[in-house]
Amino acid sequence: MKRVKPVQRRCAFFDVDGTLLEGFIIQSFPRFLADKGFIEAAYPNKIDKIISDYHSGEAAYREVAEAVPSFYASALKGRQMNDVKTWARKFMKAYLPKQIFPYSKQLIHHVRNLVDVTIAISGSPLEAVKEIRELGFDSVIGSLFEEKNGIYTGRVIANLILGEEKAEFARKICEELDVDFSRTVAFGDTDQDEALLSMVSLPIAINPNKRLKDICTSRGWRSLEKEDLNDLNKGIKWLKHKIKSL
Repeated sequence: MKRVKPVQRRCAFFDVDGTLLEGFIIQSFPRFLADKGFIEAAYPNKIDKIISDYHSGEAAYREVAEAVPSFYASALKGRQMNDVKTWARKFMKAYLPKQIFPYSKQLIHHVRNLVDVTIAISGSPLEAVKEIRELGFDSVIGSLFEEKNGIYTGRVIANLILGEEKAEFARKICEELDVDFSRTVAFGDTDQDEALLSMVSLPIAINPNKRLKDICTSRGWRSLEKEDLNDLNKGIKWLKHKIKSL
């Protein structure tokens, strides 16, 4: 008797900063640590400066994407991982309710009822971003920083701010979880999510920046903008139809 290959599972990937939460965890968390006296203020100052330079056009995104995790890693060098995890929980307990967009919980709820696996994937540090698992994610992925014997070394292992690294992580996750990219949906807000969005069968931009909006127009990708997000009913109806057809 011929064996029937099981149908691979549906999966949804969600970018975090700017897509589900306002702001950047990797910018706000170091400032929190400095305010608590856990790290030197020079490091969040450097992060703030280079992000400000990017917004003013004085720094390229690639420069920012490579520098910010490096500053964060240097700030943690010699610190106990368990201490950082404790601070991360305290930080996110206050940060999450204030920064989550009004539409995020509804969107996550409806999507997770349509797929088999929901994954949050972020360029922010895993120690902090993993706390959003309470929103209903099966897995949370974030940038990784080396530790030896529970002590941070100051080295970046995986920088998921970089679009290509984020996409490669997503590919590996799909292999591990037996998920086929032909049955995947992804949500992102900037052109740095292009690599991930290009890999999935249903790419969706959430309130996209100008460059991602242009990409959506040229590729025919769906974009949910402020007016759509204020009233998700139509968008959810469309999502249900598209995801069920994967």
